[in-house]
Amino acid sequence: MKKRIFSHLSLFLSVLFVAVSVLTALPTATQAATKSITWENRSTTMQVSSSTTRTSLTNIGKTSGKWYWEVTVDNTEGMYAGIGISNANKTYTTNYYGNDGHRLDNFAITNAENRGYVYGSTYKKGDIISVALDIDNSTITWYKNGVSQTPVQYSSKEITTPIYAEIMAVNSSPQLTGNFGLTPFKYAIPNGYSPYSEDEILIGKSTLKATAGNAKVDLTWSTATNATSYNVKRATTTGGPYTNVATNVTGNTYYTDTTPVNGTPYFYVVTGVNGTTEGAVSNEVTATPIAAVKPNEQATLDVTIDKEKVKVGEGFIADLSLKKATNIYAEDFVVNYDATLMEYLGATEVPGYKVYNETNDKKGTLRFIVASQGKNYGISADTVFLKLKFKAIAVGTGKVDSLSGRIADTDNEYDIAPANALEDTILIEKPAFLDVNRSGSYTLLDLSIDAFYFGQNAADTDKTLHDADQTEDDQVGDDDLVYIVGQMLTNPDYTPNK
Repeated sequence: MKKRIFSHLSLFLSVLFVAVSVLTALPTATQAATKSITWENRSTTMQVSSSTTRTSLTNIGKTSGKWYWEVTVDNTEGMYAGIGISNANKTYTTNYYGNDGHRLDNFAITNAENRGYVYGSTYKKGDIISVALDIDNSTITWYKNGVSQTPVQYSSKEITTPIYAEIMAVNSSPQLTGNFGLTPFKYAIPNGYSPYSEDEILIGKSTLKATAGNAKVDLTWSTATNATSYNVKRATTTGGPYTNVATNVTGNTYYTDTTPVNGTPYFYVVTGVNGTTEGAVSNEVTATPIAAVKPNEQATLDVTIDKEKVKVGEGFIADLSLKKATNIYAEDFVVNYDATLMEYLGATEVPGYKVYNETNDKKGTLRFIVASQGKNYGISADTVFLKLKFKAIAVGTGKVDSLSGRIADTDNEYDIAPANALEDTILIEKPAFLDVNRSGSYTLLDLSIDAFYFGQNAADTDKTLHDADQTEDDQVGDDDLVYIVGQMLTNPDYTPNK
């Protein structure tokens, strides 16, 4: 009996031990996981030498985010150290040099351009040099004993990710100790930065869409992996620079920017954020907010001529129509035409629309007042409501132009904007020949003139006044008179035909 109890108790304790071990191994939701960061000698303390191991990197690099660490100068020769960052294969670096306080780029790297800049104070044994690296904005700030030596920009084209913390011997054999966050830092971490030892959170990219409105832009985006909030950024030129218009957007993946100015193009991106880590920018979208258009404010009075070209003496029709209109029941408008090239023959009403006033100054300007015949004829689509008849009387490019207009629904009147009062043109060509006396219409007078020239050669006729050779055979004869009579019989303006 005692053996069985002891056996059960042992089994229970074993299970409990495993469970506690597993739970202890899991990182909590409120504390970031950390890694043991060392130099290349697998220790946080290392002596580098200008004659042997000149540089040393950390065993883990960073690809994005803001990171902080501290380096203590351990020996007198530490003043000859360079403390900074490097790319993975040490081909590009930037360091803060203790002996003269200069910033050194690519020092002692054979395949890169060496550069030196006046930067900060000198440092020596016992000093603590802190480093604040902002990969997302390509900036680095060194601190000497907690005092900032000012931020600087590094070349992200040279020092590409992953980026590693680095120590370097410019001269002699400096010894340095790194604190990457597994023990308390000597100085406060700058706002927004994380200890270098924390696991890097890889945040995905969102896909962004934009819709412009009246003094606003609506933005929506897809969820970014590992993002707990989002920053919305805006620029007025493509590619940036961007400034935040919203930060810490949580609980949704949409945002409305209500600060834009109508008519200005804006360029947007969004980034996912987790703690102090901000992910890469999304695709860039552009949007130009515009003022809301009220009904009928963009209405257009259009003119459409039914032919592209005619010959002198031929007729054509110009259709008048309303476009981009809503529930319009009355129109008052003015039309101009080139009276030297065309003759106005009258207007033809379209069923459902009646002309209640027509004014003709006989010099090329017409005014019409038109009204719909019932609620079923309110204009809410592209609608032809009147047809104007013309006859070409001279050679040239003729124009029918809607000069101005006013329209009305059952609540308000609206003036047609000058840019929306449209026109159309027609090419008027000289025919192979006109009627004999060039009046533009075949009548008995044309027959009489040709009868006078009957039997003569075309060269003997008075060509300055008459086109007697109608059939163009160099003589005036029966064929010409027969042709003229045929044109007379089909001429609707010849009085005996009416």
